[in-house]
Amino acid sequence: MSFPIDRKWQREFSEDWSGESFVCDIDRTYLATRFSSLKGLAKIPLEFAVDKIAIAGMVPLLKEIRRGPTQQSRHTPLFFVSASPKSLRPVLERKMLMDHLEFDGTTFKDWGRVILSGRIMRLKDHIGFKLSALLDARSALPRGAEEILIGDDLESDALIYTLYADILAGRLEGKGLVTTLTEHGLNQNDAEEIAEAALRIGPTAGVKAALIRLEKKTPEHFANALPQLLTCRDSLQLALCLWAGGSISLHGVARVARAMPKTHIPETLADATTRDLLNPTQSAAAQKALL
Repeated sequence: MSFPIDRKWQREFSEDWSGESFVCDIDRTYLATRFSSLKGLAKIPLEFAVDKIAIAGMVPLLKEIRRGPTQQSRHTPLFFVSASPKSLRPVLERKMLMDHLEFDGTTFKDWGRVILSGRIMRLKDHIGFKLSALLDARSALPRGAEEILIGDDLESDALIYTLYADILAGRLEGKGLVTTLTEHGLNQNDAEEIAEAALRIGPTAGVKAALIRLEKKTPEHFANALPQLLTCRDSLQLALCLWAGGSISLHGVARVARAMPKTHIPETLADATTRDLLNPTQSAAAQKALL
C-alpha cells in the first residue's frame, strides 16, 4: 500500500471467524477534533488526552457496540481510524483508556512519510487515506467478517464507505475503480495501488451497514449513497439504528439515551420513525423504553 498509513492491532482472528466487526472514525465521530484548517491540523499533535472531548453519547454507544446485543459482552471487534499523525496514537489511546473503552486496534496517517514524500496535500487527502486504511485492515480480517462503519458528514466518509462497499462486493474494480478514484481527485499511482489491493482481497462478506452522524448536512444529501448507509442526527439515533439491526440491545440504547439531553429524545425518536430508521413495532418499543 503506497499511501502512508500506520496500523497497530492487538487482536488476531481464526480463519473461520465470522460476525460483526466495527470500524469507527475518531475525528468528529468519537471526538470533537477539528480539521477545518491547516492551523487546526498543526495544533492537533500538541493536544493532550484531557484536551480531547468526546461527542455527546458516543462513549456509552461505543461501550454498547463492544458489549453487543446481550447483557454478557461478546467483545465485538472494534477498530478506530484517524487521519491524525501516528505520533498522536498514545494521546488518543490514553483518552480511550480514560473513557474506559475497550478496542482492538487503531490506524493512523503516517504524517512523517507524507512530509518526506514532498506531497504535503496528502495531509488533507481523506479518500486515499481512508480507503487505503480500510483495505489494509480488511486484509487482516477473516472473509466472514461483516463490517459496520461509523463516520460523520464533515469530510467524505459517506463516499468512502460507499466506494469501499462497492469494492468488497466486486461492483467496482480494475480500470473502472482507478478511473472513479482519479475522478475524485486521487493521484494516479495511489488509485492504481488501491485497485491492486482490492484485487488481492477479492469479494468478501463486505459491508453490512454504514452509519453517518450528521453535523452539517441533511439526510437528503445522501439520497444516492450506498443502500445500507444510514444517516443519524445524533448518538442516540446511531444507537437506535444499531439496535434495529441487532447489533446492540434496547437496554443499551437506554444507557446511551441517559447521556443525551432529555429534551432531544422525543425529537430523535420521532425523526427516526418518520425516516423509517425504525419500523412501527420498533418505534413503539423504543418509545416505551426511553420516554
